[in-house]
Amino acid sequence: FAPFLNVMNEWYLRDQSRKVTTAYQLKGKQGLPTNNNCIYGYRKDPEDKNHWLVDEEAAEVVKSIYHWFVNEGYSKMGIAKRLNQMGEPNPEAYKKKKGFKYNNPNSDKNDGLWSASTIARILQNEVYTGVMVQGRNRVISYKVHKQINVPEEEWFVVPNTHEAIIDR
Repeated sequence: FAPFLNVMNEWYLRDQSRKVTTAYQLKGKQGLPTNNNCIYGYRKDPEDKNHWLVDEEAAEVVKSIYHWFVNEGYSKMGIAKRLNQMGEPNPEAYKKKKGFKYNNPNSDKNDGLWSASTIARILQNEVYTGVMVQGRNRVISYKVHKQINVPEEEWFVVPNTHEAIIDR
């Protein structure tokens, strides 16, 4: 009898996993956020959890990063050093300082300083142009929680879902 119950439980879990995956895919195709955290430079709209508003203070830092990189020729490391010298907290430290709900399992290792890789992620992220990009990675299965990268042609890319911080 127990092996039969195990098979039934397995079927139930697989079915639930498919339903959750389908729900996330539907939200992604509609351009709605599929996670609880906004990207640095944005905050959740208090009246609509699926809409992002520009966080003016952080958006100014994002604009500066793009300006320094594009117009003044700073390197990513040069931008990180400049922000650190200015005492500007990195995205995670900023979210903590502002009291945003933010969970990161590695947050105890965060020193609050900017790095070249953080600058690179900001410079490469199309979200700052008002385009919602989601589905870049997924877990292998409901049993194996390892994340894998998804080919770019399978991403959910929806333009004009929120106000742009920088122009294309």
